Amino acid sequence: MIDMIIIFYTIAVIMLLSFIGEALSRRILLPSMILLIILGIICGPVLRFFDYEALKEMVSVVAPLTIAFIGFESGLKMDFYEVVEQSRRAVLLSVIGYTMSIIAIGLFLRYVFNLEWVYALLLASAWGGVNTATVEAVCNYLRFKEKTRVTLIISSLVDDAIVLVVTLTVLNYILLGGIGARESAIALSSNFCVSIFVGVILGFAWMNLLYFSRRAEYTYTFTLAALLLVYSLTETFGGTGGIAAFLFGVILGNSDSLATALKLKLKQAELTKLSDLIEHFHSELTFIIRSFFFTFIGLIYVFTGINELLLGLSVSLLLHFSRFLAVNLGTIKSSLREDFPAIGVIVGKGVTAAAMSTLPLAYGLPNAAFYTSIALNVILFTNVLSILLPILLRKISRF
Repeated sequence: MIDMIIIFYTIAVIMLLSFIGEALSRRILLPSMILLIILGIICGPVLRFFDYEALKEMVSVVAPLTIAFIGFESGLKMDFYEVVEQSRRAVLLSVIGYTMSIIAIGLFLRYVFNLEWVYALLLASAWGGVNTATVEAVCNYLRFKEKTRVTLIISSLVDDAIVLVVTLTVLNYILLGGIGARESAIALSSNFCVSIFVGVILGFAWMNLLYFSRRAEYTYTFTLAALLLVYSLTETFGGTGGIAAFLFGVILGNSDSLATALKLKLKQAELTKLSDLIEHFHSELTFIIRSFFFTFIGLIYVFTGINELLLGLSVSLLLHFSRFLAVNLGTIKSSLREDFPAIGVIVGKGVTAAAMSTLPLAYGLPNAAFYTSIALNVILFTNVLSILLPILLRKISRF
């Protein structure tokens, strides 16, 4: 059993390191996640300030909590009207990019690294998306057109949703323990139904409750309690809490448009104000959790040799190549073509990929520590390359 004083000490130091990393990131181009991970690695595996086994026991709590929060945040930011009506190109880029990435990485891990198919797909699905923070950093630095910037950001938000759903589905299949195809299909269908039912039903219920109690104080605190309840209930009844949290966020984030579409007797302006308030407070809390999580996974990094660095670099280069091909296809007959090839090499991974990559460790799967370490290498390499390559390609294109 871990001493509570050690837990408090660990949390305090991790939060302090998170603050230092965020402060340093404002002075340089590198996203804060890279600095946070590096600080974690220095204080963990390098200087050994923390006991690895004690940190490992915390993963089973830290990973699900992070997934619940990022799932909810992804849902809140998912504007249905903007995605479906105005940004079909962004969805196209996301679907093509994710599909090509998961195929390329899945085949590479299976036939080159000799991983079992299920584990190859688990990692490939976790690494298939693009991080919004990296996209924003590169777009601001290279001053892409506003349409390009908005399209890439929306595409990255769609990526988060796809990564969340696909990775958790593959994990559920692994946890079923190799039962038959028919039984697996039934179990996964049941899992989806529970997740959708709890997330959507409680989302609509909470939307109405928030509206009628909109003048009460501590609205976000009640919503936070509801989020944890949604996650817990879904897991209790055999669903996936992360998917339910995402759908719960989608309902609350689109409450104004949903109320209008369903002709509910709720004032659209009041619902918009409520959803904006919740998104503001939740983004503040998610910022703390995200910073904490990146530092934490740096602390649990396990370096076993140069081979895992080479593997991480190989996966990163393959991700860049598949993304380049996907963007090349997805920007045909589009004004985005003007910013190609620079936008074709932005594939930095973020908190969604990191959280999904810690799931093997949280569920005690074989070689889990190794998978997490490879994921950190992929996150570091893809973010560094996603900053350097667009700048290099932009300079080359000007000659």
